[in-house]
Amino acid sequence: MVVGPVPSDRLLIYFPGFNTPLGPWEAAKCRILASAFDEPVLLVEIPGMSHFGDALPAAVRKDMMRGGVETWAELLVDYQLAALDAVSHPDLSGIDVIGYSTGCSLGVAALRRWQELAPVRSVSLVEPVSTMSRNLLRLEMHNLADVLRQPSSYATNRSHDWVMRARRRQLREPWVRYGPVDLIAIAQVLAQPHLPGDLPLDSSVVINLVRGERSDLCHRASFRALHDIAPDVGVTVEVAGFGHPLWHSFPVLEKLVPMLGAAAQQGGGSVIEPSVPR
Repeated sequence: MVVGPVPSDRLLIYFPGFNTPLGPWEAAKCRILASAFDEPVLLVEIPGMSHFGDALPAAVRKDMMRGGVETWAELLVDYQLAALDAVSHPDLSGIDVIGYSTGCSLGVAALRRWQELAPVRSVSLVEPVSTMSRNLLRLEMHNLADVLRQPSSYATNRSHDWVMRARRRQLREPWVRYGPVDLIAIAQVLAQPHLPGDLPLDSSVVINLVRGERSDLCHRASFRALHDIAPDVGVTVEVAGFGHPLWHSFPVLEKLVPMLGAAAQQGGGSVIEPSVPR
């Protein structure tokens, strides 16, 4: 799915979170992203979690069972490039990367491939999960705590009729499917400290970091440690009153996403003070 102003030689590559189907709901988020970054947004379903229910290739699953993310990210980039070919997208002069949750690990692991195709201007990580080592039980406990925060995040959209219409349409769409073995493989990846990984820390790329103040999946101390080593180009945001599901609140997105886009368009070398949207 490509959403936004086309044709364009720039592209924002959006790496979604766990259990994210394509459809009206994500398309609505992509429109906000496209407007803020002033470029089209590319979004594809994550391998192993699609509405087709296709299983992960055995070699990729084997690597993930050992906690590796690289082969999974390589496969996702193959999907993304195939999507661009399908819409005959022009050659790229530059890209931005944004990831949410699971997508943060995938986005950073995919940087090497994308940097071979075009310069990367910015990387925005929203609620990164793989910032610390956890066993699967602890990961699931943190996940459950944040799942229970979802209703309050969705509730913030009730006064926005167009958002609620998109949500109702999405609920009528096919959902993503995945098998139990692939689910364990994905959990093994998320339980490992993959970040910062290949994240550029030399000020050559704008780095934006976002966390919900109440999040359990995005560990507070580990997130702040990531902020401490990040370059001074970009913004670090802790969203007051929200946990991991902040990405499902359009009032939050309407404040947050323009900050990320503005930081990206400042380019390397600019210092932007951290802010907290309320």
